[in-house]
Amino acid sequence: MPSVTRPAGSKRHGRREELERRLFAATEELVSHGAGFTELSVERLAAAAGISRSTFYVHFEDKGDLVRRLATTVLAELRDVSSDWWDTAEHAVAADLTAAVSAIVDIYRRRAAAFTIITETAAYDSTVADEVRTLMQSIIDATRNAIERGQAAGVMRQVAPAETAAVLTWMVERAGYQLIRGSEPAHDHTIIQVLTDIIRTTLYTTTPSSA
Repeated sequence: MPSVTRPAGSKRHGRREELERRLFAATEELVSHGAGFTELSVERLAAAAGISRSTFYVHFEDKGDLVRRLATTVLAELRDVSSDWWDTAEHAVAADLTAAVSAIVDIYRRRAAAFTIITETAAYDSTVADEVRTLMQSIIDATRNAIERGQAAGVMRQVAPAETAAVLTWMVERAGYQLIRGSEPAHDHTIIQVLTDIIRTTLYTTTPSSA
């Protein structure tokens, strides 16, 4: 059987993704155990990920670049799970909204350290702040589109789509950052219920069906 040779570019891309995953995991682990990200040196981050300082700089410009890529990865996770509701919002199925909110809460729980790193770095690094705003705006835009489809289908109230999408998106973000990170997992069910109720009553003309 002939062997299959993968393109060199594909192998390099795979190595880069693996290195990113290791650095993200190592950085989140350090922060979750009390280390302040601003005080963490590149040397310590590289050592925790099992790479050299020089290898770090081959793949990242600096710590800010690391955080920008971390933000892209984590917020992409939020987009992916939110799409479970966006794609079906006009069908008004309660289970789709609940599932999406539950998955969002789970990401904030699992990636709590990542959100700490991103938020704290964005406070003093304008490039990280710009990246976060751009990524959040993409989530707001997708939410607005879902609201507009729901209004066209006659299942959502005639709220202002853009402004409502922005308020709901930032509400979920603040709840995730302020409430989920600082609470016990046992409270997640209540937070999910509250967020789901607020979104449902804000948007839908009637209670979404359970089917």
